[in-house]
Amino acid sequence: MNSNIQIRSRQVALTPDEATPIQVVIRFDSATKVRGIHALFHGAERTEATYTVTTTDAKGKTRTETRTAVEHVDIVREEFLLFGARRKGFFSRLGDSMATWFGGGSHQLVEAGEHEFSLTLKIPDRSPTSFKGKKCEVFYRLKVSVDLPIKFDWSASKDFEVTPPKIEYHDTAPVHVVYPDESGRSFWDKTFGKDVKLNVAVDRDTLAVGEQALAMLTVESPEPLTVDRMDVSLVGRESTEAHGHRDSHIYQHSLGQIDAPSVISSQSVHEFEIVVPELEGPPTQSGEKFSIDWSIEVRLHIPWAKDPTIRVPVRILPAGRDNPTATAS
Repeated sequence: MNSNIQIRSRQVALTPDEATPIQVVIRFDSATKVRGIHALFHGAERTEATYTVTTTDAKGKTRTETRTAVEHVDIVREEFLLFGARRKGFFSRLGDSMATWFGGGSHQLVEAGEHEFSLTLKIPDRSPTSFKGKKCEVFYRLKVSVDLPIKFDWSASKDFEVTPPKIEYHDTAPVHVVYPDESGRSFWDKTFGKDVKLNVAVDRDTLAVGEQALAMLTVESPEPLTVDRMDVSLVGRESTEAHGHRDSHIYQHSLGQIDAPSVISSQSVHEFEIVVPELEGPPTQSGEKFSIDWSIEVRLHIPWAKDPTIRVPVRILPAGRDNPTATAS
């Protein structure tokens, strides 16, 4: 009966290292036997990784199964006793329920009406931002439960948001990437690609959703280079680990094309603008078992050859540099 429990807070988001008062209001329609009222505040990063397992039975038949490993890394975990006694173990609760049938048991009678309880939430300094991706998330959840003898327990939960800190403009810097880098061209680039050099510079390495950045692309080729088009994309990679298994998911947003001639004789310079769209995935983030990294990708489409591609790493933030507080669910 979740409607009997309300979790109230004047703040819609939690701030690291600051106390947040919470009110819990429980309505009892009639006098009720209660063992205890408990609250659990749990903040954690949750990661998952999909992997395959191949087994062979006694008859030599091979079977491949797809499994998903899930792991939690706690950020904060705090229990509160709001009323009554601490929760018993399974067999103790079973015995107490039997005793209650015969008029005994360890419980208190709570009168009908609304009853208020208070507690304070606090998360550690530098706690990660809350978010939900394809294969990982960071959550902060308060669960309140009423331990009832004989009957099913009541419970309700509320998720809280933690937003990123404000990033000032002086915290950003221009970023410059070249292709090929110091390691040189890969085997496949040498075999199927053209001998081309790319330089991309972006005026800052940190951008919020909706913001605009200026960029410049330089293309150098020792011989005339035919180019069908030049695409610009925002690419995100969500990398996870769970119980030793690794996984990833790619997000991609098209940012349009760069105006360019169909044939580049030796060198060509192109200026273009970047506007960060609403993200399909989470903004830049990292934790103990996950990371979410974004980059600006420029791809030259070369007919009958491997497309040269260059990626510029950038940090992407939610909309607005002040990162306004989000509404808690």
